[in-house]
Amino acid sequence: MRESKISKCASLKRLFAASLLAAITVGGTFIANSARAEDGVTDNEILIGALGPLTGATAFVGGPARDGLQLGFEKINAQGGINGRKIKFIFEQAFSPAESVAAAKKLVEDHKVFVLILASGSTGAAAAADYVRASGIPTYNIVGGTPIIRNPFAKNVFHGAITDASKSAESLAELVKDKLKAPRSVGVLAGTYAFPQAELKGVQAHLKGIADKIDLEQFDQGARDYTSQLLAFKKQDAGAVVMLGSFSEAGFAIKQASEMGLSNLVWVLAGTAATDGIIPIISPNIPRDVWSYSFTPFLPGQKAPTMDEFNALWTKRYGAPPAGRPNLYDMIGYGSAFVLAQALNKTGPNLTRDRLIAVWSTLQDAKPSNLGGIDVTYPESFSETDHQGNKVRGQAHIVNGAWVVVPNTNH
Repeated sequence: MRESKISKCASLKRLFAASLLAAITVGGTFIANSARAEDGVTDNEILIGALGPLTGATAFVGGPARDGLQLGFEKINAQGGINGRKIKFIFEQAFSPAESVAAAKKLVEDHKVFVLILASGSTGAAAAADYVRASGIPTYNIVGGTPIIRNPFAKNVFHGAITDASKSAESLAELVKDKLKAPRSVGVLAGTYAFPQAELKGVQAHLKGIADKIDLEQFDQGARDYTSQLLAFKKQDAGAVVMLGSFSEAGFAIKQASEMGLSNLVWVLAGTAATDGIIPIISPNIPRDVWSYSFTPFLPGQKAPTMDEFNALWTKRYGAPPAGRPNLYDMIGYGSAFVLAQALNKTGPNLTRDRLIAVWSTLQDAKPSNLGGIDVTYPESFSETDHQGNKVRGQAHIVNGAWVVVPNTNH
């Protein structure tokens, strides 16, 4: 009888041990993950990696995005970090498609970052798209508008301030409709690289029915001479030009048009051109009608208390700003740091990539002020089937030598 009780007790102990082991290895997510270190996460630190161009034609995107991200993460760390962990931020230079893929692999496989940020614009985001989908790493695409990074949908890839190119193309066509007083020939001046080409198809489709005639002319990235394109627009008696390119490309096109006597054109610029860097290029003869859309509630140079506060914070950290800084991408980088921090914070102390993706997919109205930052970006919301964080596009206009966001916004 005594032996039977001992045997029964031993059996119960073995059953309990087996059940405990099963809970640890299968169902006990918290216990299992606390015993296993997740890539990029320690007891005291979360490693975040980003890539983008610091040199080349789109360095005006990557460098400012890096600085804005750093500014935001430093504020978050100064407040204690995320659930007791500080953010460590590293950035890899990547301009070309090949560099972007290599940088993504280096950050994920060598540095083993917990989250990857694409601060590379559309060219780099498009190049890295297949890799980040396959890797499954939580990825924040903060400035790439190209459809390639967005389609097909990937549960691990989230998008920030910059909306899909098809949506921004709609905004451009609406601006032409609103600002051009009567249907006339409309010129479309498009760069041959990723983002302009992504917007081009939508622009042409939306302009049908708005313009009597659409005249398409294209240019290579970094172009400064638009003589032949502008002569074509002049021949067609264009009333407006939709410019799909960067601020410097748009600036030289507008300046040259003025020199050629095309001073009454309505200029409708892609959001990549809505930055103060264009002002010194086209000054002092700034046309009356230069319009764009904005993915942020303010634009650099705009007189507003929020921008004064942000500019003071930026200057305190980086010193007297050079011409054109801080720019739109400083603001987007800064705002994106706080959105990511809120997703990390809501995930809780048990950080795993799967848990972060699940929580991020339900994040609502994330904005800098929720964590003590400055609201230079619109709030971002996500769902399990929609990872476009910001859906607001406001009209922007050059007024008294600076871009100003028109209060009424489109969704």
